[in-house]
This record gives sequence, structure tokens and C-alpha cells, in this order.
Amino acid sequence: MTTTHDETSVYEIGYLIASSIPEEKVPEEAGALKKIITDAGATVIAEEAPHREHLAYTISKKTVSGGYDKFDVAYFGWVKFELGSDKVEAVKKAVELRPTTLRMILISTVRENTYLGKRAPAFAPAASVAVASISGALTDDKKDVAPATIEEMDKSIDNMVKEV
Repeated sequence: MTTTHDETSVYEIGYLIASSIPEEKVPEEAGALKKIITDAGATVIAEEAPHREHLAYTISKKTVSGGYDKFDVAYFGWVKFELGSDKVEAVKKAVELRPTTLRMILISTVRENTYLGKRAPAFAPAASVAVASISGALTDDKKDVAPATIEEMDKSIDNMVKEV
């Protein structure tokens, strides 16, 4: 008899919950999503409770009656967990099939905390750069610093995250 040892990996699910459910029901819905993950035998490493977000584009979701609901706002949350690779596809399908889940993404990641928080804009507005240059606030050595290339950023992201 051959036994296979499916190795455990660290995954993260990011999800959008429809804004059509009442705000007081959002924690309950997030709990149901987390239960899907833990019922599969996963160990939760970290999570963020869903919070209301304006979406970059309108998401349409088909209703039971055949029409479409449109969403410009949703609740975004995520869960990082450790689970056997043989069970992760079932978790993904179960989360996708929840009627209140608008979108979800499942990625393979690392156990360490990779969230750096919100960053300041990469480029200062042209007017403030001009004012700083006139006042002499910018020195020549600061002008020589080159921004990271797209290839360098892609390589860095690839090293941190692998999509499942």
C-alpha cells in the first residue's frame, strides 16, 4: 500500500462580500467563510475582518431569478492559513459558491507577515517638486536615485507570492 503525504502549504484567501447584506451580518458571513477553511482542517495564521471598500469597477453578479445585481461597494477581508495541498481546491470552490461572495482569490504565500501597510505616493506632485527645487530643498544626490524597474518589482512579487 502506497501512502502519499500531501505537504501543507500556506495560503491566503482574499474575498469580497456583497454590500447587499446588512452591515451587522458581515461578521457572521466572514465567520462562515472562515468555518469553510477550518472545517477543511486548516490552521488559521492571520486574518483581517471585512471592511467596506469602494470598488475600482462595478461588479455584476447573476441572481437566482436570472437578472444581475451590480455592486460599486463591497466588504473586503482575507484569511491566511495552512492547509494540505490536497484540500485547498475544495476550499476554493466552497468559498466561490457562497451566494454573498462577489469575488475571491486564493494564493500560495509565506507564513511571515508580508503586509507593509499603506505607502505614500511614489511621485510628488509637479508643483511641489518645482517649489522644492526653487527653494533648494532638493539636493543633487537625491535626484540620482532611480525608481525600481517593473522587472525588479515583478521579480520581488514573484518571490513572495505564487498564485494557486
